[in-house]
Amino acid sequence: MAKFEGYLLKFGDTVFPEKYMAIDSYDSTDNQRTELKASRNAANLLIRQTSPNFKTKIEFDLIEGLHLKQWAEIKAVIDGVTLSRRERKVQVKYWCSEDLCYKTMTSYIPDIKFSIAKHTDNDIIYKSIRIALIEY
Repeated sequence: MAKFEGYLLKFGDTVFPEKYMAIDSYDSTDNQRTELKASRNAANLLIRQTSPNFKTKIEFDLIEGLHLKQWAEIKAVIDGVTLSRRERKVQVKYWCSEDLCYKTMTSYIPDIKFSIAKHTDNDIIYKSIRIALIEY
């Protein structure tokens, strides 16, 4: 049996604060295969050439009603391991359910859409925010 250490994502030495994650929205597509070439032979049998490099994609929503201070806390965790701000390139350790172990991947975070539920003079309250990590 694999050793699950009680967290899904770790940015550097910091566990992602799951209290801000809508856990039921967490999706991990582990070890995605990339098809390089596919064809059918004369007997109509499929011939596939698949890359030996697998890629993982992780997506999840943050909780509805996240406050500006909470978003700043999350951003500090992510920014703490950003390898390239321009590319939003980060290194994360994640639980891989397919292999039943933790793995480390270099990934990028696609553009994030921020929808505001309401704001006051000193705070912003966000609607749910979707975060994705796509392995290089």
